[in-house]
Amino acid sequence: MKIYRWITILCLAGLSLPALPVLADGKEQKDGKRGCAEMTQEDRTQLEMIAKVLAEGKAYAALAFLDAAKLDLPVARLYRAHALRQTAQFEQAGELYQQLVSSCVGGLAYQGLGLLAEMQEQHETAIGFLKVASRMMPVDSKVRGDYGYALMMYGDHQAALSELLTAIELDGNNRLAIHNLIMLMYKTGQDERATQLAKDFSIAEQHLQEIRQASGLPAFKVNQRQQFSLGGCYGNTQLCTGILSPRLEAVQ
Repeated sequence: MKIYRWITILCLAGLSLPALPVLADGKEQKDGKRGCAEMTQEDRTQLEMIAKVLAEGKAYAALAFLDAAKLDLPVARLYRAHALRQTAQFEQAGELYQQLVSSCVGGLAYQGLGLLAEMQEQHETAIGFLKVASRMMPVDSKVRGDYGYALMMYGDHQAALSELLTAIELDGNNRLAIHNLIMLMYKTGQDERATQLAKDFSIAEQHLQEIRQASGLPAFKVNQRQQFSLGGCYGNTQLCTGILSPRLEAVQ
């Protein structure tokens, strides 16, 4: 498997974790569920440290810290599930995520189940879980981006485009969603648009080559790359400003 594909899957799978959820207020949420019970500052500090370790890709260390902390909290169990997934302990991770879907971190648990399925190339299953997660967390850029990636890998390019654009408009710094949008352009034969996106978002030439190869296409030839580097902004909202145009369409 190409190195970049591993990077993409691992990032998708949670190396770039969301910030520690706001769990302390216990207020009624819009979906009718209550937030998680208030935690102590000590517990919060430990969980923030574990989240940082996970974000650095040190899943085995995160498991060790979770064992030492002995925290029986939904967030701690969610992070354990993340760490188990990242260490390919899929069955145990799946069991933990399933236990959490009706908890105060239910949306993140569904996201985890989707990522778990996607890592095993079970694209249709992943789509089902991530669709639920996106409904529960509709303005979470990472969830929408993950959903878009799964749709792209399943072959539903138009739906994938919508989700990836949503993810980027929600968070213009979501580099994974940007990379996957470029990959989608390559997969749908829109090489010039892919190149323009890379230019607009300052994607390095090496990374662009890796994205192209991960999409299943060969690397650029030098003269081919020079040809595609020409051109300016496009779309009614001027894509090069970072505001993505809803008129951008994927070729089926």
